Amino acid sequence: MALDGDKKKKCIIAGVVSGLLVIMVVSVAIIASKNSPNENEIRQNTKAVKTVCAPTDYKETCLKSLMDASPKSTEPLALIKLSFNVTIKSIQEGLKKASEDVKHKADKHPEAKDAFELCEKVMNDAIADLKKCGDHKVSVDEIERFMDDLRVWISGSIAFQQTCIDTFEEIKSTLKHDMINIFKRSRQLSSNSLAMVTDLNSNATELTGALENYARKLLSTDQEDGVPTWVGPEARRLMGAPGGPPV
Repeated sequence: MALDGDKKKKCIIAGVVSGLLVIMVVSVAIIASKNSPNENEIRQNTKAVKTVCAPTDYKETCLKSLMDASPKSTEPLALIKLSFNVTIKSIQEGLKKASEDVKHKADKHPEAKDAFELCEKVMNDAIADLKKCGDHKVSVDEIERFMDDLRVWISGSIAFQQTCIDTFEEIKSTLKHDMINIFKRSRQLSSNSLAMVTDLNSNATELTGALENYARKLLSTDQEDGVPTWVGPEARRLMGAPGGPPV
């Protein structure tokens, strides 16, 4: 009888443990499903990313980099800001790789060593310019006003990265090819960011122009009574203007 009691206890314990395990597995699955984007979100994000990447020269790099960064918004400005952050990260990764793979080679030759140190400096300057873009508070209403600043900073970042490559070119160093390969992606991403910002500015300008034309149309008035032409007879009557039906 004692053995039967022990078996019963073991069965009960095993059942409780199994039940808890099932609950834990189900809970983890529910949490994971809540945290992971659903198909609709992925589809919307992909569509938005494709749109913002449309004007870029390196579309494949643009699409992959932004989707890999798990965008939280489909707004163009948010995606462009994300592209700044992705580019900054790429330059930082490039600097780390260059330090690991190229620096010890450059240190063997004074000119190459100087070139590498200059390259590190200008690449950090490139990061600083991109951070200005990312930190800049820009809304659609203000995009035109800040566009020149954004272009200057992105162009500056591109120029700094090119200076890094040119530095090794000037001393005829074979390390130039290593640096080109290391920073190829960051240079493409920088070019893409500039293209996206330029395209957004163009669209914002067109939208602003359309809204201004629409506003002028709404405010156009009848020469006789000075009331906008789109105001109907009943409203004209209430305003005391001629043209409405008799009271």
